[in-house]
Amino acid sequence: MDQNPSNKSSVFGVPAAIVIAGGLIAAALYFGNSKASVQQVASGQQAANPQAAQPAAQPPEPTIGAIRPITDQDHIRGAKNARVTILEYSDLECPFCKKYHPTVQQALSEYPNDVRWVYRHSPLSQLHSQAAKEAEATECAGEQGKFWEMTDKIFEVTPSNNGLNLADLPKLAQQVGVANIPQFQSCLDSGKYTKYVADDTADAQVAGLQGTPYSVIIAANGQKFPLSGAQPYSALKQLIDQALKSK
Repeated sequence: MDQNPSNKSSVFGVPAAIVIAGGLIAAALYFGNSKASVQQVASGQQAANPQAAQPAAQPPEPTIGAIRPITDQDHIRGAKNARVTILEYSDLECPFCKKYHPTVQQALSEYPNDVRWVYRHSPLSQLHSQAAKEAEATECAGEQGKFWEMTDKIFEVTPSNNGLNLADLPKLAQQVGVANIPQFQSCLDSGKYTKYVADDTADAQVAGLQGTPYSVIIAANGQKFPLSGAQPYSALKQLIDQALKSK
């Protein structure tokens, strides 16, 4: 019998090494499979909800084309030579336009000498079939100097989404001070301003309209800032201040 201690250690050392190596291999396989399982679970979650790991998509910035120049033929409210222009495209039966209307009024109140408001029509006829005729009614009222009054009144009384009775338009015109109601009615019945409203709507598309209300804030140097939707006053004010700083 070999009594050499070193040989004895070698004999016992080999099985121990085998056991340890086996344990390391098993651990590696276990944790490797566990990691794979975690990856598979995560992949499964992404497959079940592919949007989970994706950031919310932002709508593209409107591209402002060559909009029609603003002239004395436009409806202008506020200081005529103001440094900033809010050019708004609006739909009289749009609930968001109704909500936004006082927002622009507030801007004129806060910036009486620096801001003017130019209003153009953009009735979304596929949604609001009455809006185009109401737009024509404001133009007919405008013939007697009551465009803005008629516009304010329609936004005040309409429930939106075709909720206004078109038969009430002459009555509303009378309430805002239109003196010659037969002339107003004749104008409205004739379709005199149908093309005018359509031209405004086409201009809105060039301006980058994606929905109503849609505003383009124009600085004195011609720089343009788009504002889509019924944004809060703070958003409009921020763009006004930015336009006022434009050189």
